[in-house]
Amino acid sequence: MLESFVKAPITDPSVPPSFRGWFEEPRRAAELILRLSGPDGTSEDERELAELMVAPRLSPWHWVKHDVDQQTKWTDERVPVTANEKRHKRVKTVAENAVRGWIGSPAVAREVEGARARLNSLVDPLVLPDQLTVTLVSAHFLGGAGYYPDGSEWSNPFDGAPEDVRSLAERIQPAFIDALKELGRRIEAAGVRLDPDDPGVLLVLAQLTLLDSNLSRPASEIVSRLNIWPPGYVDREAASHGQVATWSSRHGRSARFQADLAASAEAVARRLGPPPIRPPYSGGQKRATRSDTVALKRALAILVERDRSLTSSTLLGFVNGEEHPAFKTLRQALGKDDRWLPDRRRIDRLWPTSRH
Repeated sequence: MLESFVKAPITDPSVPPSFRGWFEEPRRAAELILRLSGPDGTSEDERELAELMVAPRLSPWHWVKHDVDQQTKWTDERVPVTANEKRHKRVKTVAENAVRGWIGSPAVAREVEGARARLNSLVDPLVLPDQLTVTLVSAHFLGGAGYYPDGSEWSNPFDGAPEDVRSLAERIQPAFIDALKELGRRIEAAGVRLDPDDPGVLLVLAQLTLLDSNLSRPASEIVSRLNIWPPGYVDREAASHGQVATWSSRHGRSARFQADLAASAEAVARRLGPPPIRPPYSGGQKRATRSDTVALKRALAILVERDRSLTSSTLLGFVNGEEHPAFKTLRQALGKDDRWLPDRRRIDRLWPTSRH
């Protein structure tokens, strides 16, 4: 079976190129398992296989607060191309930088180690076998889900679960969230600059306590192995009504992040809710053309009728170093003095189109 998987080419045209890359690590793991099962296996192979067996990291771009179950599809567009994708990428970068700012503190490692037993005992009845399950269950308990530029979201880990499992999760959720918040407050009290009320911080703490995380590693390496939420969210329930509501933690109080968050909220509201209600043009009154515009348009029409060769360029040009005679006529027709100069773009816009 493993030999067939290793040799099978991923050439199905229905599989997008970005998805085909997902098969590379499982295939490499299969190769290492085959090698270790024979006489050629080495300790280096064991180390590489152990690293590959870590659950694949989700690539959330943003997260949406929601209260309804929703099946989702997954995407992993790693190279942002459109403005929407670039905005999500910037938000993701803000999230990673925020976590790097506090995760390397010795107080984090100390407090996380002290909280592991309690938090693991709370979720033990649910059986969370890997990082993906830990992430999705923790996100569900925190009331949110990551979403991607195409609108797809993290799935609800309890969709299709038996009723007794759902009831068990509902009983565990309050105590689990309280324990996470208490852990965040202890870390803050130890002098670490983090916001214990930020759901993104709590999602990271959930992974650090429920998984065998090595917090002695460099901060960038630790962050690269985590599923992270940005320091702000879009209220999904409000978006479903066509309204825009956002929230940001202390980690997300920057002008650029706020602008990206607001744009994301608008995109979610357009996707989920009814269209926006715009005020009527001109306060609902009948549209009227300015009197000076009407006068200018009429004067230009008279000039063109007198001289069919006249254009806006020649009108505003010079003849023997002097203003064009037609321009002097136009100024007199409009009652302007010698200092009046017209807007070239306005002349072009109002220039008569018919010369018949």
